[in-house]
Amino acid sequence: MKKNLLWISLGVIAILTVIVLLPSLLVVLWPSSEPTTAVSGVVELVAEPDDVQVSVYLTAEKEIVKMPLEKYVRGVVAAEMPVTFEPEALRAQAIAARTYVVRRMKLGAKTEEGADVTDHHSTGQQYSGDEKLQQRWGLLDYPKNLSKVNEAVNETRGQILLYEGQPIEALFFSTSSGRTVNSEDYFEKKIPYLRSVESPWDLRSEKYEGTTEMTLREFREKLGVEAVVTAANVNALLQPLERTSTDHLKKVQVGDLTLTGAQLRAKLGLRSTLFTTEISGDKILFRSKGFGHGVGLSQYGANGMAKEGRKAKEILLHYYTGIEIGSVQDVLQKG
Repeated sequence: MKKNLLWISLGVIAILTVIVLLPSLLVVLWPSSEPTTAVSGVVELVAEPDDVQVSVYLTAEKEIVKMPLEKYVRGVVAAEMPVTFEPEALRAQAIAARTYVVRRMKLGAKTEEGADVTDHHSTGQQYSGDEKLQQRWGLLDYPKNLSKVNEAVNETRGQILLYEGQPIEALFFSTSSGRTVNSEDYFEKKIPYLRSVESPWDLRSEKYEGTTEMTLREFREKLGVEAVVTAANVNALLQPLERTSTDHLKKVQVGDLTLTGAQLRAKLGLRSTLFTTEISGDKILFRSKGFGHGVGLSQYGANGMAKEGRKAKEILLHYYTGIEIGSVQDVLQKG
């Protein structure tokens, strides 16, 4: 008798679980045409018939698909920023992501495949569709997480960042070393709105410090150095020539080669261009501060500001110097 009661109880719990969760899943996977908050508190993505369309090259499927701009922005925010971040940080990321693609469209920039962007960071930012997000978050968390991102996109719908009336190159990265980097210190091009600013919130980021380890042989092969690299000569082979005002490596001599800090970071797969080295046996250890190129919006900095009650606009005005908030339609309709 007790066993039967147990099975009946478990059956009731299972039925109740389906009743509670199924509406939320159906609303997100097959939303209605009304751009409103649906049942169970799930926020839908606002959609309009005349939305700007973006062509995206999906690398796994090897095909170009067209989608509304705001849907693309949602996929970028979900791919590029942790969904656990504060809503105002997600809103700042949405505006930056939207600005980035609108600038490409305004300039007529295309990928090798003929799309506006790809879903890979090779065109500046990653994009994740529904299937990838369901796999990453799991079906139970998917409605809640997507709802949070949808709200950030809806709240900033159509907003982009302008400098002298034109969309900016809205670069962003994970974590600074406590201060962002001037554009010319990494990309060798001075851009007036990409200036170095304080970002003390990053010091509390889980990605603030990190290490990259490789053998001396791997070090030699990655840099293409002909000479044999040993613990005795590695420091002589790697000679800093110039540093930025934030102490990041700007230019370095590697044997007979002269590389920028960005080139060295790319070749060695380093977390940033601010690092120290340590030799241990036949291995070299790079201890880095910060994560990413360091130019523009710091994502962890944005989250730190949001935790202090700062709004998305204030965050963006801090990281992009002298910009203003504008409209997608105004920019693209100007031709």
